[in-house]
Amino acid sequence: MENRFIDFHCHSILKPYSKSFEKKSTQKKNTIDDVKRSVWFKTKLNVVKKIANALATVTKFTQADLRSAYKGGAKVLMVSIDPMERELILSRKRKKKRKKGKLLLDLIQGIGKPRMDYLYGLNGYYEDLKDSYAFLDDLQHTPKTIDNKQVRYQLVDAYENLDFASPETINLILTMEGGHVFRSNLDENLTKAEIAQQMLLNINTLKSEWAITPFLVSIAHHFENGLCGQAKSLTGAANLAYKQFLEPEDGISPLGEKVIDALLSKSNGKRILIDVKHMNLKSRKEYYDLIRFGKYKDENIPILASHGAVNNTAMPGKNTTEINFYQEEIVIIAKSGGIFGVQLDARRLRKTKYGSKRRGLTPAIERKGLYKRAFFVWRQIEMMALWVYKAKIMDVEMGLVDPWGFQVIGSDFDGIVDPLDGYWTHSEMPLLQEYLVLHAKVFLNTNTAKKLSDFPSLDAETIVEKFMFLNAQNFLSNHFSTEKRNA
Repeated sequence: MENRFIDFHCHSILKPYSKSFEKKSTQKKNTIDDVKRSVWFKTKLNVVKKIANALATVTKFTQADLRSAYKGGAKVLMVSIDPMERELILSRKRKKKRKKGKLLLDLIQGIGKPRMDYLYGLNGYYEDLKDSYAFLDDLQHTPKTIDNKQVRYQLVDAYENLDFASPETINLILTMEGGHVFRSNLDENLTKAEIAQQMLLNINTLKSEWAITPFLVSIAHHFENGLCGQAKSLTGAANLAYKQFLEPEDGISPLGEKVIDALLSKSNGKRILIDVKHMNLKSRKEYYDLIRFGKYKDENIPILASHGAVNNTAMPGKNTTEINFYQEEIVIIAKSGGIFGVQLDARRLRKTKYGSKRRGLTPAIERKGLYKRAFFVWRQIEMMALWVYKAKIMDVEMGLVDPWGFQVIGSDFDGIVDPLDGYWTHSEMPLLQEYLVLHAKVFLNTNTAKKLSDFPSLDAETIVEKFMFLNAQNFLSNHFSTEKRNA
């Protein structure tokens, strides 16, 4: 099986773009040189950094840099270009800039003090969003020599322009995380009507004027933005440093619905899909209903979560701010023709109680705990598949849904993420693939697998190849073409 993967969510420019602010002469300027402000720069991952990550979940090393991506066999990366929210550098009461607290943010993400100072002085996010795009756009197609090969990246906004043939080309698709990115004025005295006007204007401008239109956006992120309710996303040290105002009964606001309409519209440019990640449960349910039963019910819009994890529980009777997804949500996503990106974040994956990481474990296949840790990823794939198998028995409309056909990688690398030890960066994707195949083979020997309706046709390597590459490629083929995105 070929070593290749598609990642539906990562932050390849967060660290290099931030590091470009360390000198005024290099601010917002990308480079192919091996320096920290380059998207090709890979941190040397030494024992100290690994221990710091394991003990304190501090991930200051690069994970989604393009050198690591190339080494790991990346064909497509969905790169989020959103500016960080200013609340990350404000005090917990959000009244003044942090002093010692700035060290904590730099410790958690490694973005540097100059970038934090710049963010504090921002009056809006939209200009910084455009600068992030320009930073990435500047050096596309410029060759970078790696292992005597001339490697390039290109920004792509249609499936037909993706280059799967060349092993030296990494395709980048733009995404955004958080509806705050459309704010161009953060004046607290603005009326709701003025905020709506600026956000909708910026969406229309982006869709009509940018050469590369982002493919998807999550309207929620870490902090409230007036569009919908958000889930609890910060844990550990980040949770101690930042206060999230969480309200489980906050759903999609009237402004949030207008923003969704502007993004999904084809009359103002290419359709931008909505990512339900970071919404609270009530907002997610309202969005599901809007797509399935509301004004969009006849448009076959897929429901997607670019990165996340699932709980092995049914949806509760009350609304929650839980960030992981419930069983019924997975069935809804699969039935819509959507995708679910499995987030390679130990904090999310380890919350789920399902199965034993010792299943199939033997001394011959274990190496530095890699088999056990890969199980955290495998059980996400397996759980979701089994829920869809069960739903297919009860729902004839799900007859053609492939239980193994919607799970993809959504690493969230270089975000605020704690990777599974041993699978630190994109470089280790071939290793993850190897161990997932072992878990798939063990699963196919269980009684549970042997009772599945299509068991005779199931193959371990095919299941894993779908997860690593084929499912994402199929989704892009169905929804990323010029024909599908345009009116």
